[in-house]
Amino acid sequence: GKPKRQRLRPKQPGVSRLALVRSSSMSALIAATNQPSDNFLAEMLTKALGAEFRSRGTTAAGVKLIRSFARRRGARVKAQNGSGLSRKDRASARGVGRFLEGMRSEDGVSDTFLGSLALAGRNGTLADRMRGTAAQDRCRAKTGTLTAVSVLSGYCIAPGGREIAFSILMNKVDIYRAHLYQDKMAALIARYRP
Repeated sequence: GKPKRQRLRPKQPGVSRLALVRSSSMSALIAATNQPSDNFLAEMLTKALGAEFRSRGTTAAGVKLIRSFARRRGARVKAQNGSGLSRKDRASARGVGRFLEGMRSEDGVSDTFLGSLALAGRNGTLADRMRGTAAQDRCRAKTGTLTAVSVLSGYCIAPGGREIAFSILMNKVDIYRAHLYQDKMAALIARYRP
């Protein structure tokens, strides 16, 4: 017969389960997306958001939720997709900073979000960056790269335990040189004493 979709009940007559797949936890999926900066997973999570909360597993549905979520945390985001790989995806450094501050006060997701970010000098896209500087082991961030565009946004723990959110968005730059400057700025933030 024609395939149909329905929720199975235990031991439903005439129906046999063919397979059962359990997804990783959302915290594991977010870390698998953010630390290595996996654009495919970012796109799939965007579609999953649309499917779960808008009944449409599309990029457009997921992006609407992302924009709304960011706006409630003080950031205006012009998003076209979930990965940020479009030049039409835009945000200001101030907006990203506000978003990051908002995420730290988000009950139930704050620590999961923080833990999903790459740790300077240790893992993900920052495994080989900021080693031997004040930022190593004290800054967690998300990178972003397009041709002539480089981004580093996240948090550093300054002396005394104060957490500082930061966002460095660079356009029309040599990526290698941008990383050098971003790493120096992150190290300065990690040493900042008010």
